[in-house]
Amino acid sequence: MTWPLLLQAIASLAAVIALVLLAGYAARLRTPTRSVNPQSLHLTATLALDARRRLHLIHAPGGAALVLTGGPNDTLLPWPPPAAPASPP
Repeated sequence: MTWPLLLQAIASLAAVIALVLLAGYAARLRTPTRSVNPQSLHLTATLALDARRRLHLIHAPGGAALVLTGGPNDTLLPWPPPAAPASPP
């Protein structure tokens, strides 16, 4: 392999790498930013019930919720459940 051919191969590789990095930067610019504060919603725990279903505990500013995923449909349950109003004596 001659030196000019080797330099041409290195320059071509550098150009391809630069184009890939430029495309990634352009894709990040076009992606809308999230307005949700990352601290406001977070996953606290996950429990595998079986091979398909998972139970997730999610905390948000208004409280917490249990989310059951993986079955025929997903289910959202408030956690802890709201307390029943006390009946007068």
